[in-house]
Amino acid sequence: MKTQWHFIIVAAFANVLVALQAADEPGFQSLFNGHDLSGWDGDKPFWRVENGAIVGETSAEKQPADKKNTFLIYRAGEFGNFELRFKYKVEGFNSGIQYRSVDKGGWHVDGLQADFEARWQDDKTAPDAKADRFSGMFFEENGRMFMGQRGDVVIVRANKDAPKKPRVEKIASTGDPKELEKAIKRDDWNDYTVIANGNQFVHIINGRVMSMGIDEDELNFRKSGILALQLHSGRPMKIEVKDIRIRELK
Repeated sequence: MKTQWHFIIVAAFANVLVALQAADEPGFQSLFNGHDLSGWDGDKPFWRVENGAIVGETSAEKQPADKKNTFLIYRAGEFGNFELRFKYKVEGFNSGIQYRSVDKGGWHVDGLQADFEARWQDDKTAPDAKADRFSGMFFEENGRMFMGQRGDVVIVRANKDAPKKPRVEKIASTGDPKELEKAIKRDDWNDYTVIANGNQFVHIINGRVMSMGIDEDELNFRKSGILALQLHSGRPMKIEVKDIRIRELK
């Protein structure tokens, strides 16, 4: 049941997080040197460094051999509670950064994902228009999948009868999804912040809180894991990511 204290806490927390993003960056460590892929591991034909950014790219002819999503995995450590910041651009399709995730082998990764995408989905409200419906949502790759859409504040609880289909309760909103989407730049760099602290998760793009998740699902909750960048199979696409840095929360 939604209670007034839920909404008060969510609103206050969102305001604090936006202020934090604008603050200086003491305690952050860089995860990418801007020159090569030291510390990162992926299927080499798909990944390179160009103009100080990690570039992942597929084409109609160049797709993963197993036709699955492929990932560039950070190998120099795992993280539990943290604030992660990076800049991104994306063309053509859907991508994201994995966190508290698991290496499944063959550059496949399962776990939580902070999504970002180009406008590639059909916009049902306007003929021939395209929409971005996934950027900023609360999602789990190859797991519980869509737990909270952009604009949602959710509590996720276990479902013992169907562990990959948890009980999700929307308790508040961070804003209208279409209005939040207007904060995303299509031809310039976007600033993404991911905060994971205990069982609370926040996705922020360009200073706007896109989604918040409270994970009370004891069957699937993971305290720590790897980071990775995703290239989605199926459509030609390109991502650029730079200035990746993290601050661990003690």
